[in-house]
Amino acid sequence: MLTNFTQLTKLFRDELVLCGVKEGEFVVVASQPESRVGYVDAFLAAIESLGAHGMNLQFPGIRHAHLPYVGRQTQDIDIFIDSTPQAMETLRKADMVVDVTAEGLVHTKARAVTLSNGARMLMVWEKAEILERMFPRESLRKRVETSMDMLKQAESMRVTSAAGTDISVRLASDTPIIGQYGYTDQPGRWDHFAGGFAAFYPIEESVNGRIVLDAGDILLPLNRYISSPIDIIIKNGFITDIKGEGLDVLLFKQYFESWNDKEVYGTSHFGWGLDENALWEALSFYGNETYGMDARAFAGNFMWSTGPNAHVKRFTKCHYDIPMRGCTIELDGKEIITAGTIVDPRLKP
Repeated sequence: MLTNFTQLTKLFRDELVLCGVKEGEFVVVASQPESRVGYVDAFLAAIESLGAHGMNLQFPGIRHAHLPYVGRQTQDIDIFIDSTPQAMETLRKADMVVDVTAEGLVHTKARAVTLSNGARMLMVWEKAEILERMFPRESLRKRVETSMDMLKQAESMRVTSAAGTDISVRLASDTPIIGQYGYTDQPGRWDHFAGGFAAFYPIEESVNGRIVLDAGDILLPLNRYISSPIDIIIKNGFITDIKGEGLDVLLFKQYFESWNDKEVYGTSHFGWGLDENALWEALSFYGNETYGMDARAFAGNFMWSTGPNAHVKRFTKCHYDIPMRGCTIELDGKEIITAGTIVDPRLKP
């Protein structure tokens, strides 16, 4: 476990080496007042040790819960970028941006400006001990990229489970595909340190069937394990019915209803976890001190999401990521994950 600034700097230096940071590059460390203690200074020291030029760009705002109210941090950041040309210019000149902000720049103009200019962008939010345990490996990248290739070639996906899940989706030739393996060394690419999963946005009207959330499945950003089943019906890409008993289903439904927006019921991306170093049980130890990357990436999970999908011009801010255990995933009728265990030899750790 990391215990001091020197070790933290080395961890970040090793990560930046994977990201291809080299002498003479300009690397911006984007932060906020509530960024994790030590992260800005350690990244700047790591950047300097590689002969690159580092700069801290601090954005306004504080971390907010993902709740429906006006004045969210992402709005503050977007306003700041629009009203501060120096900030916009700094992002445009960067070769790489390291995002250690309190809530993340993933849904802001800062990300759009950075990537459109061809810079790499890396989000870093998790605690140092999680970053150390889930540190990226070339083998993980290979399995993520293999998963992406499999999705490019697939026409259909079916997910089933002993709890009652039976959902089918179709993929188009131009289906948007996501792969996260924990670092970025390609121009215009975003990734999350740590990460380890593949996902895609299916043809929306093709998403039909039933998903049953069972004990141990996870609701993000509620950072909560399910303890009693939630039975969900999906038709043509939208949730049409939610049934169950107890607190879990009440919270699940209330979070949707609180946004007063029918778009929140749309399905978003679907995929699976690949990282053997990610731990399903981590959420019980870290609670709200984790961004949930263990949950998103643990090997053999089925993760689906609801809400925003820019590819069909749906921009609601209500977003569930739901990693599930014990599911069987088929691509074009061939099982790649069986009851939560990766069986395809190309994807096995």
